[in-house]
Amino acid sequence: MQATLISAKPNRELNTPNLSVKPLPITKPDTSRVAVILNRNARRVNDKLARRIKEIVGGDNLFYSRTLEDAEAYAREIVRRGYGTVVCGGGDGTLARSVNLIHHYIAQANAWRADRYQRLGQWQTLITNPDFGFLRLGTGNALGSLVGASDPIQDLEFITTQQSRSRRSVSMIDVEGERCFFTGLGYDSLVLNDYNWMCRRISNPLTRPLMESVWGYFAAVLGRTIPNVLWHQASNLTAKIVTLGEAFYVDPDNNDALEPIAPGTILFEGSAAMIGAGTTPFYGYGFKVYPFSELKSDMMNLRVAQIGPMQVLSNLNSIWKGNYRNSNKLLDFIVSDVSIELEQPFPLQLSGDAHGIRKNLRWRIAPDKLHLLDLHRTNMYS
Repeated sequence: MQATLISAKPNRELNTPNLSVKPLPITKPDTSRVAVILNRNARRVNDKLARRIKEIVGGDNLFYSRTLEDAEAYAREIVRRGYGTVVCGGGDGTLARSVNLIHHYIAQANAWRADRYQRLGQWQTLITNPDFGFLRLGTGNALGSLVGASDPIQDLEFITTQQSRSRRSVSMIDVEGERCFFTGLGYDSLVLNDYNWMCRRISNPLTRPLMESVWGYFAAVLGRTIPNVLWHQASNLTAKIVTLGEAFYVDPDNNDALEPIAPGTILFEGSAAMIGAGTTPFYGYGFKVYPFSELKSDMMNLRVAQIGPMQVLSNLNSIWKGNYRNSNKLLDFIVSDVSIELEQPFPLQLSGDAHGIRKNLRWRIAPDKLHLLDLHRTNMYS
């Protein structure tokens, strides 16, 4: 294990001025210790797969989650045991939820240790976040496209047998204290709600696997989302978006050149079909929703679409590949911190999971990056 040092505040209550110069060590956990969180509700997760994973990492290191309560308990146990690598089996929402829970319990543990040191002078060791891995087992798997995830068993064997691993540092978006890889209001959140609505009503074992695939999303779009939009059952977003930090406009009429925008500028005000942001390009299935997300480090691609549903369908191929440009209907920005005020509350999604109804939001880049294992076989060494 490696340790770095940070300073602690002096403990004035106990009159121990030496605490102001004695630092608390920060210990990096052993990355060779691998825990696997497996979401039993993910599309491709079953007991047979769980047994195979148990053979690779050992039964004590597999956390088979069926409920949110399970996920919370397992995250706390993973932090307590000090795993240096946490591999998440499920979709993007499983990874984001695991990251949020583990970060929360690490911050909680460090706050307790720092408090004990400052109040009582007890020497404490702080802990850092582990590396994370991603197994492609969910429906969307946007992060799978980013890190080269393919066969989950082969990827897990690759993770556990490589002594030196390549990592990708991925920025995350902070939304009301929750971190995510992409977030949105409008078409994407409506499609997600319609997709979940249809999945809950399909129990036929023959048709359910088809529904839990990209065809399920197309069924939701064609069967519910578009009809609801055309029949005005799903209202447009009316929003005001203000940049609170560094920002750029991506000019489609000038080869996607970046034009600086001052903090405090109104980026958009009016009606939109979708407002979203991402730090990774994909939603899943190769759908490149945020093609400019990696242009600048520690920033996200904010996208505002005013495209009607029929225009989306007629340009679906270029939209899917991230090549569609329309300066009148599709606005792209590179931002670090924005506020969003909606005229009416609207459904919100975070990393592909529904997160209720919101009216006022702030999207900003989280202060620390996620260290995500790269599974491309050509990048075997850091």
